[in-house]
Amino acid sequence: MFCVAIEGDKNLQMQRDMSFIEELLKTKSILSLMNTQLENSATDIDVIDYSIATKMIEYKLSILENLNVSVEDDGDDKVSFNMIGSNKSIVVDKAKLREAITIQDKTVVETQATEEKREPLEMIPTEGITEEEFLGRAVAAIGEIKTDPKTKTFDKASFIKIFRYTGDFAKMKGREVKTEAQAKRCVTFNKDHKAYLNTLKANIADEERAYESSS
Repeated sequence: MFCVAIEGDKNLQMQRDMSFIEELLKTKSILSLMNTQLENSATDIDVIDYSIATKMIEYKLSILENLNVSVEDDGDDKVSFNMIGSNKSIVVDKAKLREAITIQDKTVVETQATEEKREPLEMIPTEGITEEEFLGRAVAAIGEIKTDPKTKTFDKASFIKIFRYTGDFAKMKGREVKTEAQAKRCVTFNKDHKAYLNTLKANIADEERAYESSS
């Protein structure tokens, strides 16, 4: 909608178009580099990092593509776009949108929002202590669980503590599972691909059960 709102300002419109082209070229360059690395069978490729990067680039390309989409019925008075994931669409009155936005020939003073002071959380080690000892220290660190009187749910401070120590305990419980899983995968690695895949699926299920039981 901001791209539509600045159509009346030629300078901003030119900067918008240049930014669009620049981002498109940068994204294409990143994709070409990743493709070259894969074709050359580079040994320093991290599959997880590549997977995350691919998702981010796909999301970015989706935004760039949507910026270049037009609707046949649109004109100088309105602009329409679909709401992805639903059967609905939105129509924006361009004239009213431009009235609501004023482009100034000066900058404004911006200040950073003050960071909320947070109570420091106790770092409970996950090695060298038993599960019972960890749970005892976690319960003491969480303290009294408070709830929001309006929503009847945990207040922010209590939720953060519970989430933090639950996650740490899950890692503690899952460490042994991960070690055993690695040993099982190594048995079939580069020997029996079907058995390796089945072992991997079973490992994922075991880790999920370990996390659920720790929660």
